[in-house]
Amino acid sequence: EVRMDSPPPTLRPVSGQSAQALSAVQAPVAAHAPVAHPSVPRHAPGPNGAAAQLPAPPPQAKPRPKPQPRRVEAHEDSYDSSASFSSMPSKKKKQGSNQRAIFFMMVVMIPVLAGGFWAYKQYKGKQVQAVRKALNEAVTQLKYDTFDSYKKACANAETALDADPNSPGAHAVLAYAYTVRWGEHEHDDAMRGRAEEHIKAANEHKDKDLAYLFAAEALFKFYSGKGNEGLTTLEERIKEAESQNKRGSLLYLTQGLISMSLGDLEHAKEALDKAQSITSDDPRIYVALGNLSRRRGNDMQALQAFNASLRFSRNSHPDGLLGTALLVLDQENPGDGYVSAARYLKTLLESEPAPSPRQLAAAHYARAFLVSRVSADVPLYTNKEVAKKILEGTTVPAEASAARSEIQKEENSGASLDRSNPDLNIIKGKRLYWEGKYDEAAAEIQKAVDANATLANYHVELAKVFLKKEGGEAQAEAALKKALELVPGSPKLLALQGQAQYRQKKIEAARQTLEQATNDSKTKNPEARYLLGKIYRDDKKDYDKAAVMLEKAAQEYFHDPTMAATAYDDLGQALEAKNDKDKARAAFEKALNADADYDQTYCHYARFLAKVGDAKDKERIKAAATEYMKRNPQGKSDCVPDMQRLASGG
Repeated sequence: EVRMDSPPPTLRPVSGQSAQALSAVQAPVAAHAPVAHPSVPRHAPGPNGAAAQLPAPPPQAKPRPKPQPRRVEAHEDSYDSSASFSSMPSKKKKQGSNQRAIFFMMVVMIPVLAGGFWAYKQYKGKQVQAVRKALNEAVTQLKYDTFDSYKKACANAETALDADPNSPGAHAVLAYAYTVRWGEHEHDDAMRGRAEEHIKAANEHKDKDLAYLFAAEALFKFYSGKGNEGLTTLEERIKEAESQNKRGSLLYLTQGLISMSLGDLEHAKEALDKAQSITSDDPRIYVALGNLSRRRGNDMQALQAFNASLRFSRNSHPDGLLGTALLVLDQENPGDGYVSAARYLKTLLESEPAPSPRQLAAAHYARAFLVSRVSADVPLYTNKEVAKKILEGTTVPAEASAARSEIQKEENSGASLDRSNPDLNIIKGKRLYWEGKYDEAAAEIQKAVDANATLANYHVELAKVFLKKEGGEAQAEAALKKALELVPGSPKLLALQGQAQYRQKKIEAARQTLEQATNDSKTKNPEARYLLGKIYRDDKKDYDKAAVMLEKAAQEYFHDPTMAATAYDDLGQALEAKNDKDKARAAFEKALNADADYDQTYCHYARFLAKVGDAKDKERIKAAATEYMKRNPQGKSDCVPDMQRLASGG
């Protein structure tokens, strides 16, 4: 039995006979027209005689409503107006399609964006690496402190700037390198302009914690004649850095260089010591320490510093070579040092790559200085073998006329390389000074002062010449006053001023000046203390103060055996005048231990022992007098009559 509520039978393909029977029963129906059905009973008998349940006739079909045009809002997607409504996608289908499109775009774009970001990171990374590598090489070259290394440093920093035009570090390194090239090596407007350009560029960046920039700014002002302004600005930078526990050797080095040039030797020493403690292998620092020690009169310390600069530069640092040679030539009796000086100058003049024109010019002038001194000293040697060794080791001509010709040739060569360097006038002035041509020496050094009156050491060199010249004390004092205007209160300059006043018999003025020079007990100033001790002993008759000053001076002269012996000898005379015999004896003996070649001590010691009159000193008296006569065979001293008598046992 088939129930109405049972599922409809599965449709199967209709056979041909069935299709004909079916078509006979189902008449065609016109569209939208009512269909008449024959009167058929609802329950016709089935095959077994039971009534079969037939489906009810379909209801009369209603006319299909005419579709109304769809209103399209402005925000909806446009579409083809010829398409029927039944062919338009539904909203739900459109949302699904959009989501699939977005998903597809994300799948495609994420790798693209990730790849682009990766590529950008790679580019930036390579850029940073290129800048870092170039700047590291530039800084390494700066440490060599040669003309060639500064040119290489500029090339490397320019490479860094090509990789990153906004690199403040590259601008700072270039500012420093070009400033040094302009101020110390080439001194032309092109270098000055480049230095100024990069100083300005580096200052435009927010990151201004750049030591090379600060050093460049200070040196640029110094080389432009504004040393005090540059030093003040630099010291403010240093204080700021120290407050943040930052200590850089470059800033202290620059502070020391400017302070030294301005004549403030004590502050220069303090700054350079700090720089050396931070960076112990920088030849530029040791050259600065060597020049400082020379100006302070510490020749042994100067030699050690110059040797250190050569050690760390493999015996190639130009200023180390030149500084050592000039140090030797400033000595009273260089001896074999002449050969060493000649070797250093030869190395400098023949260096490859070549030093800067300025350094070569200075080397030529120093060579002229060497020839002058050797040609004047060699004839005085009684030992001809020593004289021959010096001539051969220095290649200085033995004939005076040939030597004068070489001097002129060397100075002409130097002038052709650098005509605007006042340091050449200083070297020539020193040569004339040692030749005893004090007026010419003063005139030559005055040229350096006229070229740059802001450097205190030029005034000091001029004062030294006037102090040597008879009647030049007033001119020396005037030169020192100008130097003290540049560096007020400098103990070293005050000591020289006191000497000038003392030689003019301005005893009280000299005493006051020297007291000012020695008011800081921590500051070593043996020259001032020595002269002040003599004033208290000879002019003020204050033997206690004299003894204090002379003993302190002797202790501070530890680096100079001859001056230490001189100070102890004067101390012995002061204690003798005070009638303190035991301390006087000890002072004379310290003088002999300090320098056995200082002949004046033998005279004063023999006289002292003879005055004491102790029989056990008889042999000491005779030995001291005899030793004095050995050192003064010409007998031109006022000590000679007494020493001749005491040496013979009288």
